[in-house]
Amino acid sequence: MTRHEPDTNPEPAAAQPLSDSQIYYFEIGKGRWRGAFSFLVTDWSTFRKTSLSLTERFLVVGMASVHRLVGDSRIDSEVWARPNDGVAGLAGNTVRISRFGLTLYLLKETYTLNLNGHDVAVHAHERFGPIPYLFKVEKRHPAVIHAEGMSSTYYIPLLGAEWTANYTVRADRAHIDGQLESAFARATEIIRKLPQTQDKSG
Repeated sequence: MTRHEPDTNPEPAAAQPLSDSQIYYFEIGKGRWRGAFSFLVTDWSTFRKTSLSLTERFLVVGMASVHRLVGDSRIDSEVWARPNDGVAGLAGNTVRISRFGLTLYLLKETYTLNLNGHDVAVHAHERFGPIPYLFKVEKRHPAVIHAEGMSSTYYIPLLGAEWTANYTVRADRAHIDGQLESAFARATEIIRKLPQTQDKSG
């Protein structure tokens, strides 16, 4: 009878498939993005009735006025990923909205992914305007990543109101369309992924 030696080199376990949120941030999102951003007050009556601070009203009117007078702004985004951190991975994003080289809005976010593969906890620091120490806000809010990582919904406290931001990834996974809405305003983002070798000044 032939004696069989025990297998000392078993096949490695198959890698676990990525969850929807991991696909969204680690595969699709990671890298640099650029595109156009617009902002519009859609209901001035509701805006006037909404309980906002003087600063928040100033920022809303200012953002709407800039986009009405000079058109869309440029939006730049850079997403980093740390798949091995936390319980299901961490990611982050730095977003800059600018016009004529001046920063209108700067956002730095960290995303903590949930084990359920969909829910995300967002920790954000945002700044309005070109002066670093003015109009700064820190906040936390939830997000949900949908099937196959091809879309997401963020629930965002912004400018004194509750906003819902929906992002849809196009089939090429290199373009994303975003629409952010509140009771009185709407913003849109249309961004494309940049090649890794492209110069940042381009």
